[in-house]
Amino acid sequence: MTHKERILTACRGQVPDRLPWAPRMDLWYKARAETGRLPEAYQDLSLRQLTDALGLGYHAVVPDFRDLRTPEDTVDRGLGIYRLRNLPFETRLCGVSRTATQEGDVTRVVYGTPKGSVSCAFSYTEEMKRAGITIPWITEHVFKTIDDVPALAHIFSHLQVVPNYDGYREWHDWVGEAGVAVAHGNSAASPMHHMLHDLMSIEDFFFNLHDHPKQMAALADSMDGWFDQMLKALAESPAEIIFMGANYDAAVTSPPFFEAHILPWLAQEAEAAHRHGKLLLTHTDGENAGLTSLYCRSGLDIADSVSPTPLTRLTLAEAIEQLPGITIWGGIPSVALLPDSMSDREFERLVDDAIALVSGRSHFILGIADTTPPEANLDRILAISERVQ
Repeated sequence: MTHKERILTACRGQVPDRLPWAPRMDLWYKARAETGRLPEAYQDLSLRQLTDALGLGYHAVVPDFRDLRTPEDTVDRGLGIYRLRNLPFETRLCGVSRTATQEGDVTRVVYGTPKGSVSCAFSYTEEMKRAGITIPWITEHVFKTIDDVPALAHIFSHLQVVPNYDGYREWHDWVGEAGVAVAHGNSAASPMHHMLHDLMSIEDFFFNLHDHPKQMAALADSMDGWFDQMLKALAESPAEIIFMGANYDAAVTSPPFFEAHILPWLAQEAEAAHRHGKLLLTHTDGENAGLTSLYCRSGLDIADSVSPTPLTRLTLAEAIEQLPGITIWGGIPSVALLPDSMSDREFERLVDDAIALVSGRSHFILGIADTTPPEANLDRILAISERVQ
């Protein structure tokens, strides 16, 4: 079987010929390439060539947020809108004026609407490049007070989604049998989640949700059409797996919040994916204790980047038990690859126990959760590969 065949076989509830092994290595590779620290034997290789050389599956799940067609394609980062070369759709603003200015590493954007204006700022620094980060950091949120709701609601209610299947298909073909080219929709699974994820600070979000629930609900409602259009574009795309939602954590997206504001949309997204013969993946990289039963109720297919102890309270065995029928992608905590955080003996015991637990199972893809850190020891990646093979 190819890496792609193994991944899809496991996701569809069958047992592949061998444990699928596809660790996320983009941050590790970009950080080391940027700082000239790639191992000598791999210095002239792309990430895809490196994973091929190492015999790894290519983790084509989280996109490169610097894979832009033009530098202007990142201008709406403050709205949580990305225009990437390989996304299966493009989001366009309608009925809104936009002015962007650049000062050093900081981009400032002002949006004008019939309901007033709002502004935001984000930065992308050399330090971020050296760390392998591709998503610009928001330095000024677009939502500052509840008075910004009318202008923001106007922006989001007038968004237009246009399919970009040629761009996605080119990337899908490039990934080929090395992995599964997951079609990325949004890092938020729902409008309210999008508000929390991108439009305002955590503190502002929860204070305003408590103090001004009607206005916050109105802003979320203004995004319904955008999410519907995104989901339609994803469901009708050539992808086998679609991606909606990321960065859950029981301390922030608590079970009551998740059940009220995220679960209904995840269920709708899963239903649309299944109706079009696709699988729904969501990025579950935080503390999942307390959320697993809600994942099961949603109908989602793949819990990507499951991080077990010592990063979270859930052991790998508990995660498997609590997510029946859902494919877990992950299982090796990122700290296991850091010799300063875990001794060789502890690393070997963790990996041996994990592989013994999941070998011969369906619904499991071995990976690094959340990602391979820039200081990870490549020899430990190779040690895992030897055990898998």
